[in-house]
Amino acid sequence: MLDLAFLVLGVYVFVKALKGEYKETACNIAMVVGIIAGFVGCAVAISHNQTVMMILNILVVLIAFGLRFAARHLVKMYIDKQVAETEARERDEYLHAKFQDPNAVTGYTDDNFDDEDLRFGKGGWTDPKL
Repeated sequence: MLDLAFLVLGVYVFVKALKGEYKETACNIAMVVGIIAGFVGCAVAISHNQTVMMILNILVVLIAFGLRFAARHLVKMYIDKQVAETEARERDEYLHAKFQDPNAVTGYTDDNFDDEDLRFGKGGWTDPKL
């Protein structure tokens, strides 16, 4: 029964971690329940002389200890993925924007009317050197 409770809590913690939420209290409860389940299971396996069940219950204890670290790692990976997607979207919006600077002057003014690069362009057929 304790193994089932540990399994349910572990699934809950992992589902929340995959969505980017780290539940500290659920991790602590799952760790305590997993350790108790593992030790009780080891005691029962030793009393019935079952080495396979004892090894599996030791594995439950190890998983209970590693649950918190795995959940933190999954949350970190989710946050890193969200940041990368946000940066990619912002970069894409920046590259596809028609005007990079909305305050930039795109036509002639009194200050830049004599600028040959603006009037004739650079290179090509209008280059005075050709």
